[in-house]
Amino acid sequence: MDFFEAQDRAKRNTGKLVLLYALAVTGIIISIYIVTLILFHTQVSVENGVSLWYPGWLLTVSVLVLLMIGIGTVHRVSQLRKGGSAVAELLGGRRVNPSTTDSSERRLMNIVEEMSIASGLPVPDVYILDNEENINAFAAGFGTNDAAVGVTRGCLEQLTRDELQGVIAHEFSHIFNGDMRLNIRLIGILNGILVIHIMGMILMRSAFYSGAMRSRSNNKGNSAIAIMLFGVALIVIGYIGMIFGRMIQSAVSRQREYLADAAAVQYTRNPDGLAGALNKIAMKSKGAEIKDGHAMEMSHLFFASSFHTALDKLFATHPPIEDRIKAVAPSYGYGKSNRESRIRQQFQQQHVSGSPQGGGQSRGIGGHAAITPEVILAAIGTIGAGNLNRAGELLREIPQDLRQAAHEPLSAEALIYALLFSTGSGSDKKLPDWFYLDAGEEVGQETEKLLEQLKDADRNWHLPLAELALPSLRHMSKGQYQVFRSVLEKQIVEGKPGNLFGFALEKMVVHQLDTAFSDMKKPEIRHHHLKTLGKELSVLLSALSHASGTDTQQAWNAGLKPIEKIKPDDMELLPQEKCGLSELNHALDELTASANPVKKYVMSAVIHCITSDNKISTEEKELTRAISESLDSPIPLGAMG
Repeated sequence: MDFFEAQDRAKRNTGKLVLLYALAVTGIIISIYIVTLILFHTQVSVENGVSLWYPGWLLTVSVLVLLMIGIGTVHRVSQLRKGGSAVAELLGGRRVNPSTTDSSERRLMNIVEEMSIASGLPVPDVYILDNEENINAFAAGFGTNDAAVGVTRGCLEQLTRDELQGVIAHEFSHIFNGDMRLNIRLIGILNGILVIHIMGMILMRSAFYSGAMRSRSNNKGNSAIAIMLFGVALIVIGYIGMIFGRMIQSAVSRQREYLADAAAVQYTRNPDGLAGALNKIAMKSKGAEIKDGHAMEMSHLFFASSFHTALDKLFATHPPIEDRIKAVAPSYGYGKSNRESRIRQQFQQQHVSGSPQGGGQSRGIGGHAAITPEVILAAIGTIGAGNLNRAGELLREIPQDLRQAAHEPLSAEALIYALLFSTGSGSDKKLPDWFYLDAGEEVGQETEKLLEQLKDADRNWHLPLAELALPSLRHMSKGQYQVFRSVLEKQIVEGKPGNLFGFALEKMVVHQLDTAFSDMKKPEIRHHHLKTLGKELSVLLSALSHASGTDTQQAWNAGLKPIEKIKPDDMELLPQEKCGLSELNHALDELTASANPVKKYVMSAVIHCITSDNKISTEEKELTRAISESLDSPIPLGAMG
């Protein structure tokens, strides 16, 4: 599946959401308008007798209803502005400490970290719903930078590792496909509709307990009865609104679950894992039910339906479990050994990202026949064959002390500094005095210790270690982050000139953390075509061409090839002094504010440029990683060889 198209498809689904939302609100307004005419007709009638058309009253009702729904929606969305972590906490989730020693929690963290390293996505925060004994999971957030993955206690206790991996892969698919942002908007909408029901409850209870019904005045008694009836009507209308809400959840959720299941099987190459998890849910009548009071409004977020009503057959948020099992493993439970043999053969022939296509027709990169610019571009937003295994091997190669450092808040900060020092100024040099003053004595000592451990470290460990540190770094205070950011920037300035790894690391960390510590989760889109980005594209492709280490002009021409028909007229190959790291940084900041089709062209140009000489150097990989991070276009582990 095309990553950029999937992201745009999720945005287009917002149009369907808006239409259904408008229908729901219109139905609520008309219902309340008619009820108020019946109950309070004398207050809105005119001398000409009974009529259902009172424009002034309709306007009043419309404004009041829109105000109530708007307040409910804005309130819930503001509650969730932190992204995935806010959703998880609203559901009663507990964030898993990355350094946990609990065996089941450690297994979960290993799976999530492997999936993140394999896909190129930032490691999300991980939550456990401790009070939920059934099997379920969710992914939530506004985007890849603030995503959170949550699982129930039942997932940890009842699923095998393969089954849990299948569930997590399913949730990662939702992250790739851009479903999460739409899901959070839907939560806000449903809460807005629910406000009508709550208002009805308040009116009915206040009228009942006010004592007005016991008044000797018939007028007061009649008014109390009318208010009670109006409250009952609002409760009923609120339920009707929830039916519309269920329709909205069903309309935007069901098909995406099939797609996420298919993607999970492709990522793990193990249909039995996902099918086994689904089967364990099916074995219980309420195998995925969530007890929390927010289960209904958030049902569309979950791996399986968290809330059941009589409307499930018409407006279920998820396909039937049995249908999902058949879709991913048609012969599940029948002739297991033969089935496994067929599955192995099938997956050797299909769905294996990176397998040779078209015999010898494709130009290979670095001796890998299957790695071409087209294959790398297609791999964005996926997890190719073998990536999970490779990610697992890489994590096992990294010494435990370094992995542990990435999981502790203070040492995670020191680890980022140590990674920069180890490549920027040499690990054999003493840390500068300014660093101890700016970062603090404790952080300085920890950095010095980690720098010693990184002396003989494999360069391939560096970026994964930084990714592992992100969850801990996200939980700094804003003040701590400002200090961390300023020290990081000073380190880049004071360090080795042209340090591409330092630039890549800084772009990756700062881009992710700026999003976490900012109320704005997405930059405003200013560029819908390449024509307005001539200067930025010139800087980007020129920097890559000079970093190629071979024929600069050849690399430049290769980068222009995929955008030849739509490139800006003012593009030119710049001298090296005009496309340094500072200029590149500014260019990437502007390119970030591009629509997905533009980002796809930019990434295509970048990939063609770095592969022009049929090999990709370590520096080119790191620079491309910085670009992909800035553009929120994750390139999976091993896609570039």
